[in-house]
Amino acid sequence: MDLETAYLVFGIAFGWVWSLGILLSPASLGERTRASLIMFCSSFWLVGAATFLSGLVKTYPILYAIHIPFALGIAPLLYIHFQITLLGLELSKKEILLHFLPNLICVILLLPFWLGGEELRVHTLQNIMQGGTYSSILAFLQITPKISILSYFLPLLWIYRSYLFRSEQDENEERARRMFLLFICLVCFVIFWGLTGSILRRIEFVKESIFSLPVLLVIGFLLSQREPNWLGFVGKSLREVRYKKSRLKGMDESKIKDRLETLMRREKVYADEDLTLSQLAEELGLTNHQLSEFLNQRLSMKFSDYINSWRVEEAKVLLLEDPDRSILAISESVGFNSKSAFNEAFKKFADSTPSDFRKTAIQYKASLKF
Repeated sequence: MDLETAYLVFGIAFGWVWSLGILLSPASLGERTRASLIMFCSSFWLVGAATFLSGLVKTYPILYAIHIPFALGIAPLLYIHFQITLLGLELSKKEILLHFLPNLICVILLLPFWLGGEELRVHTLQNIMQGGTYSSILAFLQITPKISILSYFLPLLWIYRSYLFRSEQDENEERARRMFLLFICLVCFVIFWGLTGSILRRIEFVKESIFSLPVLLVIGFLLSQREPNWLGFVGKSLREVRYKKSRLKGMDESKIKDRLETLMRREKVYADEDLTLSQLAEELGLTNHQLSEFLNQRLSMKFSDYINSWRVEEAKVLLLEDPDRSILAISESVGFNSKSAFNEAFKKFADSTPSDFRKTAIQYKASLKF
């Protein structure tokens, strides 16, 4: 193994170990899963580079492009993580799946190459430089992850330029802003440099971009360790920018709050496990953005946290009123679709597990009898 390949293998291993470490962090399950997948897919991108530069793809042509579906998932995962974690927005399953439509198309286009036999694969790779139709499609797929990342990142940089290029009075927020801006600019530059090299067929540009990826992974890790709350500061400021022009102007917010509590307390709409932001907004006569702003800015809660807090309160009542009823049955009755999600939410809002809560309450009642 030459030095270049060893360096890329280090980047792959580093990213995968980091992704496993993220899964063990105390963040919410959704946040951990998204961040871990981003790290895993970013590292898997390097697998393609390592197999190409080491010449392994010539020996095993089936390895060609195996990284592309993973690399193509980086941009939508980052975007979804940005929307949910930093902006506090809720995305429907349909919206999330639409972001991964290019990944599905990519897999469909690659299936003939992967399933077509060794002779077809060798012939296809030999024709890439000659411009055969299918070979040209495969060559284009190689640059789609770079195009995807820039097409997601650059519009976001433009939309939130008023925050990214202003000074913050708070020292911690200002440091977080600078770190965030520097890291995003580095990522965009590295990706743009690689895309330029691919278009101009300048292999040295492509290699420089590839060798920069492990460095970006290490920088990202060091930033997360040095300033573990930096994304929290960034998210707070980004939400302020988003809601600077309030969509709730001219609306009676006290009536919105009263109607919302009525839907929760009396009609118990939270018990519907398929309840979405859109459905609740429709019940209130609001748009999705208006309801999202109200929950985030006025109640300081995301939609999922708001709904889950009501579910947990109802579950606490049922755990005490019906001690013989199973915890799983109670979790389903209040709207959770899995026991693990119920346990996570219960611990978040009640600071204990459902079983510990019930046990403590029973012991307390028993002590009162004596």
